[in-house]
Amino acid sequence: MGFEDQRVAIVGGGLGGMSFLNAALYAGLKNVQLYEQAPQFGEVGAGVNITSNANRVLDAFGLQESMTRRSSRKLPCYMEYHSYKSGEYLGHIEEFSKPPARLLHRADLLDSLKERVPQSSLNLGKHLASIDRNSSGAPYTLHFQDGSTAEADIIIGCDGIKSNVRRDMGLGDTPNYSGQVVYRGFVDYKDLPEETAQLLRKTVNFRGPKRHVLILPIGNRETNSDRAAVIGFMSEPLEAWDSESWMSRSDIASLQEHVRDWCPQVQDIIEGLRKSSPDGKMLKQALYVRDPIDKWYEMGQKNSGIILLGDSAHSTLPHQGKFLATTSTDILLTIDTGQGTCMAIESGIALATILRHWKGDDLEGAFKFYQDLRKPRTDRVTQTSYDAGRLASADTPDQMTDNFNPGALGERMRWIMEYNVLEDLRAKGADVLDFHDSRL
Repeated sequence: MGFEDQRVAIVGGGLGGMSFLNAALYAGLKNVQLYEQAPQFGEVGAGVNITSNANRVLDAFGLQESMTRRSSRKLPCYMEYHSYKSGEYLGHIEEFSKPPARLLHRADLLDSLKERVPQSSLNLGKHLASIDRNSSGAPYTLHFQDGSTAEADIIIGCDGIKSNVRRDMGLGDTPNYSGQVVYRGFVDYKDLPEETAQLLRKTVNFRGPKRHVLILPIGNRETNSDRAAVIGFMSEPLEAWDSESWMSRSDIASLQEHVRDWCPQVQDIIEGLRKSSPDGKMLKQALYVRDPIDKWYEMGQKNSGIILLGDSAHSTLPHQGKFLATTSTDILLTIDTGQGTCMAIESGIALATILRHWKGDDLEGAFKFYQDLRKPRTDRVTQTSYDAGRLASADTPDQMTDNFNPGALGERMRWIMEYNVLEDLRAKGADVLDFHDSRL
């Protein structure tokens, strides 16, 4: 039976919202509208590392060619580690899962996600103000700050860690500062010494004391889009944050102060950042997380409901990608070098498939099945992302240890990257999902 004809409103048009919209169209939901608060689509940030667990889903949508056209190609390994003091090679992790990781700019991934979406499904400049729960007529009325409204039977909150949908559900908990900020920018390879440029055509982690600098080689030479995305994770007290927003522009000198005694290659990166930034500034973001919540949804009248997806439900620190996998789901969120975006992609196809192929008409049962399927995995990723951050920035960063070595790190990645959400849906949904006309 399913809910293919229900009016579905997606709130949030970042990577999570657009991933769910692609999943909804792929699964066959017929009446889906997306509402994004920005006046135009765009992603703030640096590189995003999409690993095999999410690429399997995106390839099913038909996005493989589009993504590989925009991403880096044939990288020699998944991750390489170098000493922050000397620049000396410490070890590496092989790429072991298929399809391999794809590294590209967040905006390029968003462009790929837009390719198969009809313009009629997209509504820009729609900043959610409130949601009415109605006793007659449409179960929900969404009110936007521009004075417009929309009606829906099902609302999907894909609007990130600062989620207005989550707030409207009465989940007004305060995000917790993680103790870290992240600096991010780009360096053109032509602005680096040849030896450093060649090194940074690989994914490289300079692992320092309670700090580390990660390089993602995004784009490719064929399209003249190849650059080194620079992502610096630094420990700073919240008192040092002087912006009212979680994201601001900061002097490159602030990052340089953190790494002033690091190896020559890192100093080359700082100089490359200066050459790429006319005003001498780069993006800086304070990293926040929310505590996990027990229930991701609420039910309304007449078999209607609101449900959270991605960082609005389970915010994830962007650390798994430094040696585990890839990450969030909206325009204002973290750099996607962790698993947030990949979790949102997995969750999107799971929720869309459940809504389309649910055997009965019990929406609460469908929501509960979705949460039971996804919550154990996303909770584990959230916790291991925190653990990964502690390993990536260590008190003794110049040596491999029992917990921090290529073999151990590869094993930490395996359960994330080899997971197949499509197979999991088929196995666990055999009794409650009707797959007779499914594309899975």
